[in-house]
Amino acid sequence: MRNILVLIGIIVFVAVLISFVLQFLRNSKQKQFMYLLQNNEFDTLYKKIDSFYTKSIFPEYNREYVRLNALIMQDRKEEIDATFDKLIPMAKDKNAKIDILDKAFGYYVYDENQEKCDQIIKEIEKLDDEKILKHTKMMYDIMILKKSNHIKELEKDFDKQPVMQRVTNAYLLSVQYKNKGNEEKAQYYENVSKSLVEGSKG
Repeated sequence: MRNILVLIGIIVFVAVLISFVLQFLRNSKQKQFMYLLQNNEFDTLYKKIDSFYTKSIFPEYNREYVRLNALIMQDRKEEIDATFDKLIPMAKDKNAKIDILDKAFGYYVYDENQEKCDQIIKEIEKLDDEKILKHTKMMYDIMILKKSNHIKELEKDFDKQPVMQRVTNAYLLSVQYKNKGNEEKAQYYENVSKSLVEGSKG
C-alpha cells in the first residue's frame, strides 16, 4: 500500500513539474512571438510557428491564431480568409468561439465585406449571447448598411466612457454622421477619436 502511495505521489509530482515546464516554455515562446510581431519580422515568425519545437508545446489552434495576427498586419487577404475558415470550426468552447468570431467580424466589417459578415452573424446568433449580438448588429448597421440609427446611444454619456471605448464610439459616430451627410459633425468626431488615441500614447 505504501509503495502505491509513493508511486502516486511521484506521478503527481512529475505531472505538476511537466505542466510547470511547459507553461514556462510557452510563456517564453509567446514573448518571442510578440517581439517578432512588434518588429515586423514576419518571415522569422512563420518559421518559428511551423518549427517542430513550437508544434511540440502549442496546440494547432494557438499557432494558427498567432499566424492570423501576422497575416492581418501584412494585409494578406486570401490567407487571412483561409486562416479564419480554419480557426472558426476549431474553436470548441463558448469563450473561444466568441473571441474568434468577434475578431473575424471586426476584420470583415471594417473591410466592408458584407458576404463574410452575414456568415459570421449567423454563427454568432448560435452562441446565445445578446451583448455581442447587439454590438455586432450595430456595427453591421453602421459599416455595412451605412445607417445612422445609433447616434443617440453612442453620444449618451460619451464623456463618462473609458478612453478606448470613446475612441471606438467617436469613430463610429464619425462614420454615422458621414452616412447622414453631416460632414462637419463627421470631421468633429474623427478629430476626437484621433486626439484620444494620441492622448492614450502619452
